[in-house]
Amino acid sequence: MKTKIFILFILFLCMFARNTSAIKLTKDATISILTCAPGNELYSLFGHTGIRVTDKANNLDIVFNYGTFDFNTQGFYFKFARGLLPYQLSCSDFDRFMASYVYEERSVYSQILNLDSIQKQRLMDLLVENYQPQNRTYLYNFLYDNCTTRARDIVEKSTDNSITWIAEPSTKSFWNMLDEYLCRSQWTQWGIHTILGSPATSIVTTREQMFLPDYLMYRLDSAYFNGKPLVEPIKVIYQAPDQTPNNPWYISPFFVFAVCTLALILLLQKYRSRRLLKAIAIPFFIITGIIGCLIVFLCFFTKHPTMYPNFNALWANPLNLIAAFFIGKEKLPWIINKYIFVYLYILIIGFLLWFLFIPAVPYASMVIFVWMIYLCIRLRQVQK
Repeated sequence: MKTKIFILFILFLCMFARNTSAIKLTKDATISILTCAPGNELYSLFGHTGIRVTDKANNLDIVFNYGTFDFNTQGFYFKFARGLLPYQLSCSDFDRFMASYVYEERSVYSQILNLDSIQKQRLMDLLVENYQPQNRTYLYNFLYDNCTTRARDIVEKSTDNSITWIAEPSTKSFWNMLDEYLCRSQWTQWGIHTILGSPATSIVTTREQMFLPDYLMYRLDSAYFNGKPLVEPIKVIYQAPDQTPNNPWYISPFFVFAVCTLALILLLQKYRSRRLLKAIAIPFFIITGIIGCLIVFLCFFTKHPTMYPNFNALWANPLNLIAAFFIGKEKLPWIINKYIFVYLYILIIGFLLWFLFIPAVPYASMVIFVWMIYLCIRLRQVQK
């Protein structure tokens, strides 16, 4: 029965999309912000935010969701990498929405907005207006324009931007905030720190913090509107069982890099073979060159605003990809020999600068600096 009612409501939305005042909420209707706990998939690591509209008199209980995307989008991964992947506002039945989070064992919290009938109707009208086919799609930006910031913005708009946000001055950077979630997946943490540029190490404002669902929930909890709390106390809709992250230290990037680097250095020191040295150096120059090409691509050919400058390019230099094709030769070309000389000093300077300034390179990558410095020194030695 609920499914049929929901289908009729969606048809109603489509039929009257041009006339947003056609959907009238009763005085007992409630609108709440739903905050969903992080999941295990990459796209769900930071949680989710939805807007629930409940009106028992109209048999209405739906969730508006700004975090919908289509894996079948043509060029999905390329568009995602460039920051051009279209996300859209969707609408689903609350029970169906909840079923997916219960199945994934992700907690869901609710905060009912303390709005009067006029403001609730205003918010509903804005949601329906956003749901129009020509309005529902937007270019997703993880840090500045996502399902959580969209929910915050539309609530602000429904209150004529009169919300007072109360919070302690921010002392965290984007890196600090992301690490609160990425600590459960250390390799993902290293990868994201590698591709994010130095702007991600700057201190974020209180408003910028609300790109994360949990932070929006806490800011809503302390916010005021018209001299009273903006939301009612946080209510637990579904409490998932506690999960203990299985993240042993011995598979962390730092430990793995350190052990591998030490083992390779000992191997090359024991067997002073030019052929062995070059056989090991070539794949590392290829790998760092490919990572460097990815960093350059993200810095200059995407819409992501926090990618440039990225000091990981000091060790992940795109030119390493070219150098790799010449390292196997009996004698290095003059230009490649000079490049390795310059690259060596860039690595040394970058390694020293890491200790003097706010690090914009993950500490695990400092092991890569040491390893590439060693390789460059040995490659120059065998040319003499």
